[in-house]
Amino acid sequence: MQIGIDIGPITSDRTGVGNYCYYVLKHMAVRSQDCTFKGFASGRRSIALGEIAPLVPYRHVPVPTRLLYALWNVLGVPGIDTLRGGVDVYHATNYFLPPTLKARRVVTVHDLAFLAHPALCSPRIVGPFSRNIRRFVRDAHAVLVYSESTKRDIMRLLEVDSAKITVAPMAADDGFAPLPRDRAIREVEARYGLKQPYILAVGTLEPRKNIAALFRAFAQLADDVPHTLALAGGEGWKSAALLSLAEKLGISGRVMRAGFVPHSRLPALYCAADVLAFPSWYEGFGLPVLEALTCGCPVVAANNSAIPEVAGDAAIYVDADDVDGLAGGIRRVLEDTALRETMVTKGKERARRFSWDDCADATLATYAKVVSC
Repeated sequence: MQIGIDIGPITSDRTGVGNYCYYVLKHMAVRSQDCTFKGFASGRRSIALGEIAPLVPYRHVPVPTRLLYALWNVLGVPGIDTLRGGVDVYHATNYFLPPTLKARRVVTVHDLAFLAHPALCSPRIVGPFSRNIRRFVRDAHAVLVYSESTKRDIMRLLEVDSAKITVAPMAADDGFAPLPRDRAIREVEARYGLKQPYILAVGTLEPRKNIAALFRAFAQLADDVPHTLALAGGEGWKSAALLSLAEKLGISGRVMRAGFVPHSRLPALYCAADVLAFPSWYEGFGLPVLEALTCGCPVVAANNSAIPEVAGDAAIYVDADDVDGLAGGIRRVLEDTALRETMVTKGKERARRFSWDDCADATLATYAKVVSC
């Protein structure tokens, strides 16, 4: 079976979607003896396939991606399978489903935040995504998601039959594992100047991640704990307003911004942290939660969307709008040594349930299903 696949998100500074594309493709290419993979990318950013480059020949069209999408939307040509020399299945890994002449089509929907919580998302995302997503999931022969939560959202908001949707959860990166705490502490201090102790938050600085609630919760705790609040993630929509809130709350001097952190450096940040705070309003999966559990970092998280599917009974949950509850949950982890040890043990056990091999197998089975229809 010949598989065309969108590898556009696999760049040198790849984030969540790029990591999904890279690892599911890597594990499929290694595990499947019956499939040949042909990558496709557009735009000006260079592709960084690394060790899987010999397994995935690709074509990179240096046309701006938005322009190519507009051409496909208006004209419906050229078929993406013709651009890749003919394939049996084309996997659109990042929402947008291009036209094909003959190939069956599979689309990955990472989440529906732009429909479920449009006020929390940039208008640049809400507008085009909301206009097109219904057509894409309708025209696709199969839809892949990370969680049962997103599957339910697609069924409810887009009126798609459950049989069309496959849940294939992500996993932490290959090699993502706990470091000895003393080593992690040294690495974090040397690289970021971040000293013990600290509370960690991982994710883009934007309203959907509910950083505002975290700032308010930290303001409640600041006089009672010696911790810094460390933010790992790039700046997103309305990040300036969020940072201004930290100033107004008088905590900006206790907030450290690490910026975008490559995944290879995240284990040290998790292992040296006392707790991960993850009060997001909505997640299609919540990978930082799984990464923290893998590294033995206790988690206090919002009890919505896919987050409980990932953490199970290994996290403390709060309502996303409950600032007092968030502050209280963090305080419990910081002050209760026995609770912390229990959470670390449960977290590592929970994390072992997720693997890229399982994600790859579910994805390969989806390809086989659509070809056989």
